[in-house]
Amino acid sequence: MISSSACESLDRMFVHSLQNTFFTLSGERAEVTQVAQSAPDSGSQMVVLMIAAHTFRLVMALHFPKAADAMRFLAPDSQGDDAGPQAFRDLMSERGNMCCGMVNREIGRFFAHTGMSTPHIIDSRSGPFMTALPHAYATHWRIAVDAQLHIDASLCIHNRAPMDFEWHADAQEEVTGELEFF
Repeated sequence: MISSSACESLDRMFVHSLQNTFFTLSGERAEVTQVAQSAPDSGSQMVVLMIAAHTFRLVMALHFPKAADAMRFLAPDSQGDDAGPQAFRDLMSERGNMCCGMVNREIGRFFAHTGMSTPHIIDSRSGPFMTALPHAYATHWRIAVDAQLHIDASLCIHNRAPMDFEWHADAQEEVTGELEFF
């Protein structure tokens, strides 16, 4: 069982990581809204990552639209499809790692021995089947990058033990990318 407090905390964690991972083309934080179910475009791909501990597994999926549309956002200096499919997969994986890493760091405050998977790229048509697997909680979100481009995100949780915690984003913004000296 996952308590309502844990579900709300996981939602806040996920939205916080999405907002800190995705920005609009003008450089502002992207708007993230909850949707009933992700609706990926045909021909789109998704990057899937997992966070696992002894008592739970979180599956996170980011559904990227067709390569040219998403590449315009992920690599504004590239020429869309000219960057190549491997470059597109690498950029999707990088964003997925950033998002999942933030959630992993925050959930690690409550659960010991969490581990994060490497990104897997699959066709977005597999997305609806995420909730067909046994799960205790699932939620879907839409990230509005601009008027034409949106990215869908899904979170699915399977647990083997009760899960209850309360998380709120710290009042101070965390600085990333700087060296830390011990």
